[in-house]
Amino acid sequence: MRFSVLASSSKGNATVICGGDTRLLVDTGISATRIRNGLKECGLSVPQLSALLFTHEHTDHVCGLGQLAKKDKLHIYCTRYMGQELRCITDNASYTYIEPGSTVQIGDIRVTPFSVHHDATDPVGYLFEYNEKKLGYVTDTGKIPHVMTELLQGVDALYLESNYDPQMLQNSGRPYYLIERIASNFGHLSNAQACDFVRTIAHPRLQHVVLAHLSQDCNTPDTAFNCMQQTLNELQLSTTLHCAPAATRLPWIHLA
Repeated sequence: MRFSVLASSSKGNATVICGGDTRLLVDTGISATRIRNGLKECGLSVPQLSALLFTHEHTDHVCGLGQLAKKDKLHIYCTRYMGQELRCITDNASYTYIEPGSTVQIGDIRVTPFSVHHDATDPVGYLFEYNEKKLGYVTDTGKIPHVMTELLQGVDALYLESNYDPQMLQNSGRPYYLIERIASNFGHLSNAQACDFVRTIAHPRLQHVVLAHLSQDCNTPDTAFNCMQQTLNELQLSTTLHCAPAATRLPWIHLA
């Protein structure tokens, strides 16, 4: 299994995941042009995608969907309530509804969605499995649900939101209600919360951690990276740490 982050930030998110002959795109939160260009860098195209999956319906996760669907036939997997939101963007796609906690087979990849805590319509994270390798995919959650901790024990790689630094958030000049929303149980994970989660699932075979969905106003890549690297050092893990870029593609990460 391998994956490449086309973009990740509080302004746009999209990731390609491949296993065997199966190619998945998770979220379309950047322009269709950027998605097509990112796929081209990966040696892929939209018609080659086996399916699109979505974490939730917020703009920074779906904004490219409408334009993609105008040119290519898309196969979308999402929860039923999320599907009602996505159909408002495009009904020119085939929809397969999935349920949190229920595993589905999409080509060669096993996919298990799980519920997360965010102010969206039935938001989910994912566990992807192929050839005995596991990738946990978590973005946009204000706290860690117990089921997520259970499911992601033993993952070989983890894509994990590390959205904000609390002090930078407080000093951001943002309206109080927005600060409260971001830091709430239905907002986002701070750098410290991301580190705490890694501590709960850490094991010697954790090959990669990708820090994702960084706020461009309330975080910096260095701040998030240094916080997590200190945690990995404390745990005496040789895990490779990455920060997903906002404007460029994170090259393929292979799970050996």
